[in-house]
Amino acid sequence: MTTATGTATASRARKANAKGPAQYAALVVAIFLIVIGIIGFIPGIVPHLDQITFAGPFSGAFVFNVFQTSILQNIVHIVFGLAGLGAIGRRKNATMYIAGMSFMFGVLWLYGLLFGNSDFGGNIFPFNPADFSFNIGLSIALGITGLATSQLALFGSDYEVDD
Repeated sequence: MTTATGTATASRARKANAKGPAQYAALVVAIFLIVIGIIGFIPGIVPHLDQITFAGPFSGAFVFNVFQTSILQNIVHIVFGLAGLGAIGRRKNATMYIAGMSFMFGVLWLYGLLFGNSDFGGNIFPFNPADFSFNIGLSIALGITGLATSQLALFGSDYEVDD
């Protein structure tokens, strides 16, 4: 690219296969969620694993003896993490993944706040105060991460030419 004076200038655009910050952040989030899901099935890390339920609010299993968990909740974490591995190929998909996970954990926090460990028939996840804090904290952290790594937050610098 040349300017009106004829001197060459460097292009700010990077190759389409170059990874940007949103893609690295989405990779970290995806691996984190997969690890959380797997940890929920490991004896020793989950005391009373024999009391884990498939779904519902009354599971007796607690990750690190703090976070109440169920088989369905662990599977959901793993599936959300695998979805993130599929999203890291393009910056736009990675940013949307991070924003989507922020929204989902916000919804989980609200769901737990409304239904908690109640007998409500649609209550499929166990929640305790540690789970509430984890979900809202993760939702906020992912929201900030999504904003910080988005194209707009990077003031228009291109991390993919074809987006």
